[in-house]
Amino acid sequence: MKRKLYILCLLATLSTGMRAADYSCLLFTLSDGTVQGITSTDLNMTFADGILTVTNGTNTLELNVASLAKMEFTDDDPTGISSIDLDSLEPTEATAIYDLSGRQMPQGRKLPQGTYIIKTNGMTIKVQIRK
Repeated sequence: MKRKLYILCLLATLSTGMRAADYSCLLFTLSDGTVQGITSTDLNMTFADGILTVTNGTNTLELNVASLAKMEFTDDDPTGISSIDLDSLEPTEATAIYDLSGRQMPQGRKLPQGTYIIKTNGMTIKVQIRK
């Protein structure tokens, strides 16, 4: 009960000093060290029966309040996927594209929708192809 009251007070304090709209996402660190995040656009949070429910209209997180170690607003992308201009990449013979199962994809073919790892020019990039 004390932990729930502490978190409610913390949320009240945070809401007076900053706005969720000032940050791109809200990250939750759980007591086991895992981190979960949600974008902060249209953010709505509710508490019921020891569960914190956070939604942004598209995604929903349900977290046990007892397992919550830390909560912070940030501009970091919770997915780890950032936007890059693929046209600016210069493919070389050393360029390799892998799916998330680790299979190397054939070069020169159109890739189906999905997430891929591209290794080229000494860097590794995670990309998502959407239709």
